[in-house]
Amino acid sequence: MTFDAQPDPAMVGAIDLHVHGYPDVGLRWRMRTDDLTLAKLARAYGMAGIVLKSHFWPTMDRALLLNELLDADNFTIYSSITLNQLVGGISPMAVEAAAAHGARVVFLSTWGSANDHAHGGVVRRQVIDPMFPSFSGHLDRSAIRVVDGNGRLSAECRDVMAVSADLGLTVSTGHLSTDESLAVARHAADMGFQKLIFAHPFSPSIRAERAVMGEIADLGVTVEMTQALTVLPRAPITVGDIHATIGELGSQRVVLTSDVFFDWLPPQAEVFRMFLGQLRSLGCTTEELRTMVVDNPARLLSR
Repeated sequence: MTFDAQPDPAMVGAIDLHVHGYPDVGLRWRMRTDDLTLAKLARAYGMAGIVLKSHFWPTMDRALLLNELLDADNFTIYSSITLNQLVGGISPMAVEAAAAHGARVVFLSTWGSANDHAHGGVVRRQVIDPMFPSFSGHLDRSAIRVVDGNGRLSAECRDVMAVSADLGLTVSTGHLSTDESLAVARHAADMGFQKLIFAHPFSPSIRAERAVMGEIADLGVTVEMTQALTVLPRAPITVGDIHATIGELGSQRVVLTSDVFFDWLPPQAEVFRMFLGQLRSLGCTTEELRTMVVDNPARLLSR
């Protein structure tokens, strides 16, 4: 696959913190490109890196091999771990071991969270349930919450935050509920942890109000806005909603990501270019865009 790369000026040096590669949930769930093609396109568009995410398995070994194949000084594939049941859930041991293998980002529970399970999230409905019909029953018994009945953060989640802080990792709230994300954000503020991302708050299983986004951002958390939510057949939001939210929060408190997960969408780099172009057409400046895709991701990934 070849593209005539015409990058948006804001993409030069950008890092996308939420990129799904292939395979993610299984070989049957096809993505638009293989990982190497995805990375080459992103580099051709002027980007400086991506964070490779999987809902199922850690991506450290893949990232290591891909970086060796690319052998590029100006582009890095960063790896991550998602704390669903398959890797032990909210496990500080999994985080420490992942970091030793090169992981830079920790995603708290996604499809394995009690919140996502209760709402039958997009990944569950369209991907996991058709491919793995037993999972829903298992989640009835093992879905993950990180707060107790009094809203207190679990000891395991506090330990994950402590390990992440000690090792200089970035943490994303994944598919946790708004209440859980607030609890994580407050704990992060108490411990002086400034590398927390409030993940896609417009997601159908989260649906955070802008006031809540502001409250979380006021605690030092960076709020993620994903392109994928605007291009779904029944899109819960528009790019206009994202533009309005950026106006309220300020670009210094936002990161833009692709989160592309379907083979009928353009490749990640092209989706990202479209996203930035749409936001510019609504009034975002190149400086604001670069804050959200270059400066903020670099700060979050810094050691």
